[in-house]
Amino acid sequence: MPSSTESDVRRIEEEFWIKCNIPNCVGAIDGKHVRIRAPEKSESLFFNYKFFFSIVLLPIVDANCKFISDDVGAYGKESDNGIFHKSAMGKKIATKEFNIPPSKCLPGSDVILPPFLIGDEAFALSDCLMKPYSTRVAASHRDKQIYNYRLCRARRVSENVFGLLSQVFKVFYCPIVVAPEVDDDLVLSACCLHNLLRDGYLEENGIPFYSYSFNEATSQNNMQAFLVLEDF
Repeated sequence: MPSSTESDVRRIEEEFWIKCNIPNCVGAIDGKHVRIRAPEKSESLFFNYKFFFSIVLLPIVDANCKFISDDVGAYGKESDNGIFHKSAMGKKIATKEFNIPPSKCLPGSDVILPPFLIGDEAFALSDCLMKPYSTRVAASHRDKQIYNYRLCRARRVSENVFGLLSQVFKVFYCPIVVAPEVDDDLVLSACCLHNLLRDGYLEENGIPFYSYSFNEATSQNNMQAFLVLEDF
């Protein structure tokens, strides 16, 4: 993945505000377990809480369902939060090397807030990552319920991108039977190709292979993927 410049991050922030109505957000983060064949002599390293062997794809995603940055290859037994903090992208964010813009006022207020990522309950709350309130805490507070709604509506792009990726690259529907280091390259390559497809790069350059679209205006079906095979 190419490194994002500060102008790229500002564009992502603006798209989240326009499309998802959440300010100062510079990406959604979530983990996906990619099913693999159990490597030899790996014992329980790759065995996850869903009771199958996997490596973890932990991406940061923008509002257009494109990958901004990825961490691929962590053991299936590890948690999303632990992987994030030890990953290269997590360390860059913690040391302010991710080209995240400076803090600014929230729209229509004088409250200054730093740009942040959004994640689910698996992540730890920090000044660079926001998570939803627990159901118990939000139950009696209208403003916290609204916050949870907006955050979860924006965070769904990280779920949608996994669905789009699997719809095109069917290898993610079954265990991948290659060595773990090849798994890492395969997953990262699929993420890069996904970004090219989202940009329409292949069609623009006369390569009619895969094509799909994402209908953001459809509320009942949040994700619509269409797979077209030509001369396959």
